[in-house]
Amino acid sequence: MEVPASVSSSLDQAWSLVDSFLRTRLRPDLYDRWFAPLRPLSVGEGRLQIGAPDKFHRDFVEDNYRAWFEEFVPGLLGERLRIAFSVDESPRPPSAPSPAQDPLPMALTPSAREIAALDPRDSRPNPRYVFDTFVVGASNHFAFAAAQAVAQNPGRTWNPLFLHGDSGLGKTHLLHAVAAAILEKQGGGRVAIVSSERYTNDFVAALSKGMMDEFRRKYRECSALLVDDVQFLAGKDKTAEEFFHTFNELHDHHVQIVLSSDRPPKELKGLDERLCSRFEWGMRVQIEAPEFETRAAILQKKASVEGIDLPDDVTELLAQHIRSNVRELEGALMRVAAFASLKKEPITLQLARDVLGDIIPPPGYRPPIEKIQDAVAMHYGLTVAKLTSPSREQKVALPRQVAMYLCRELAKEKFQSIAEKFNKKDHTTVIAAVERIRTLKESDPTVNAAVTALTAKLTP
Repeated sequence: MEVPASVSSSLDQAWSLVDSFLRTRLRPDLYDRWFAPLRPLSVGEGRLQIGAPDKFHRDFVEDNYRAWFEEFVPGLLGERLRIAFSVDESPRPPSAPSPAQDPLPMALTPSAREIAALDPRDSRPNPRYVFDTFVVGASNHFAFAAAQAVAQNPGRTWNPLFLHGDSGLGKTHLLHAVAAAILEKQGGGRVAIVSSERYTNDFVAALSKGMMDEFRRKYRECSALLVDDVQFLAGKDKTAEEFFHTFNELHDHHVQIVLSSDRPPKELKGLDERLCSRFEWGMRVQIEAPEFETRAAILQKKASVEGIDLPDDVTELLAQHIRSNVRELEGALMRVAAFASLKKEPITLQLARDVLGDIIPPPGYRPPIEKIQDAVAMHYGLTVAKLTSPSREQKVALPRQVAMYLCRELAKEKFQSIAEKFNKKDHTTVIAAVERIRTLKESDPTVNAAVTALTAKLTP
């Protein structure tokens, strides 16, 4: 079946951005060997399918780089996409090297250490994620200091080190930095650094093939064990039980354990309480969303590393409007840089606004009432129907008043217009709600925090 021209054009444009990003991020030899032969097959329904020339090539990229693709592609293309790799044996351009003709180096220098290995299942720290490339600010300085401390004295300072915080704030970066530092300090050995998904898949495969001894050697005979996103072990009882025993074995022998999660141990529902309690044995550190200065520094550092000429006004624009997620911040920068490169134009404020129009509103933007209602309802765990109902329950009345206040302060709507959107006949109800929230902001920290969080969310 022939692909429609419009779909093919959209796919080609999307892949041009991805390919440009890969060229700027990877060493030429690594790009030529593993990434130049890739080609896009389809995009749609939340998925980008990528073809590799053979099964070995597909398995290698799938095992080692799928998570990286899923990290940068959404920010680059402006939508969340799952990445799927498959075998596509159609002819490649002659310049693309073949894995059979260009064997993988048996050794890589420490400065050029890549995930690439003869055995794709051998986990290694990502060379891009080291302490020197981590931008430290008020939101993450404690986590950074703790990570450096355990890397300098593994298994003795804090064991385990448990890092938690929202997605995209640098937890994975710190895990890989610790792993790389331990490897360098010990001058060899092996660290096991994996996602909880990878650990689970390895466990299931070992169990089904009767290779549990090999599995345990891999995860128990190592210099350090670092597991990303341990919250995903919840509900996987056999995997979690095996991890419990692995944890005990390593801890008893003073082997450093570093874990990351999107929430603290006490909030990990679906995990054995014995395991969660062990997560608290060492040091638990939360990583907060970065403040403006740190966001700006992250952008400048990223631009310097990638050789991007980033003007100060564009730095300020991105740092001001993309607040909660470092991954999205870096993705936005690379998206702007890719478009500028394709257009052969310098990065300017207007170009950045044009490219990121879906996430950065134009000057003078005011959120509509409906958007405010949705945000407030979600924040308080209500439906919009309940928020706009006649209910006088405190759990509904206060959120409704907050919503009315924000409609007045952020949307600058007239009192009567707000009243109509909340099914109120008398606009004096809105006036009273606005005055009450203004008073509570001064006297009630909970209300003030809610208003501040919602304002940040509604005015990106």
